[in-house]
Amino acid sequence: MRQILLFILVAAILANGVRISQAQNASTKPEPSSKPAGLRVFYASHSLMWDMPPVLAQEAEAYGIKGHTILGIQRLGVSRTSQHWELPDNQNQAKQALKAGNVDAFVMSPIGMPDQGIDNFVKLGLEHNPNARFYIQISWPGMGLTDNNDMGRGMGGMGGGMGGMGGMMGGRGGGQNYEKTPEELAKINIRNNKAAEEQAKKLNQELGKTVVFLIPTAQAHNALRTLIYKKEMPSMTQQSEVFRDFIGHPTEPVIVLNAYLHFAVLYQRSPIGLPMPNVLKNASKPEWRDEKLNHKLQELAWEMVSNYPPSGVKTTLEKK
Repeated sequence: MRQILLFILVAAILANGVRISQAQNASTKPEPSSKPAGLRVFYASHSLMWDMPPVLAQEAEAYGIKGHTILGIQRLGVSRTSQHWELPDNQNQAKQALKAGNVDAFVMSPIGMPDQGIDNFVKLGLEHNPNARFYIQISWPGMGLTDNNDMGRGMGGMGGGMGGMGGMMGGRGGGQNYEKTPEELAKINIRNNKAAEEQAKKLNQELGKTVVFLIPTAQAHNALRTLIYKKEMPSMTQQSEVFRDFIGHPTEPVIVLNAYLHFAVLYQRSPIGLPMPNVLKNASKPEWRDEKLNHKLQELAWEMVSNYPPSGVKTTLEKK
């Protein structure tokens, strides 16, 4: 009997030692990283996006993402994506970047949808990098228009500048009333938003996989103006504060909002808690250098993206 008890005791000690060893080994294994890999990004865009990429890069670094890289920005003012596609090959940085096969994220911002240039760039990019992803910024309309599709028609060869738009613009201000009710704001860009969603869905279906994602910047722009109307946006009191000029170029809060939208869609992470970017710290209006404003912009961006299926963001992802 004593031998049996001794055997049981030894077996228990050995078993416990194995469990301790396994626990020690498990504790030395590195935790899986919660930080996504940095993306190599190329932009083919008009001027409503040009100020955004450096802000996104700063926030990606602040989040702890390593390797976020701006490969290039092909700039054409007031442009459709098809105008970027039609540039001569020796001037077409976008085509050259895609053909090099090292673009992880190709970001476009067409004026007016649908746009055949999007399909062309997506198919070219996938030929050289099957893992590439493509993003469309749905931009807000400027020049007093209520839909980008109104601006997108009849653009012709205007990618290099404003050309004959002066008659339509009339000059800065031009008696334009920027203060809209929520009901009026809800009607802005409806046709363009729908056309973007339809084109992205059709292209993804044709390809048999989801590689095209939408960044709901126009929708967030309307939501920001609605919050201003309701007096719920810190440090912003007039809807005119979202426009730098009659063309529709963004002020600092809109640039930052757009950067948070891009961050959320490209990296599928919430921007809530990120530090105030330099563009807001040095904003042209001192009252915009406000952490409450920064936090509200982050909340707005995440709310818009996480409730917009074409963004591809899974709402079950852990927030920052």
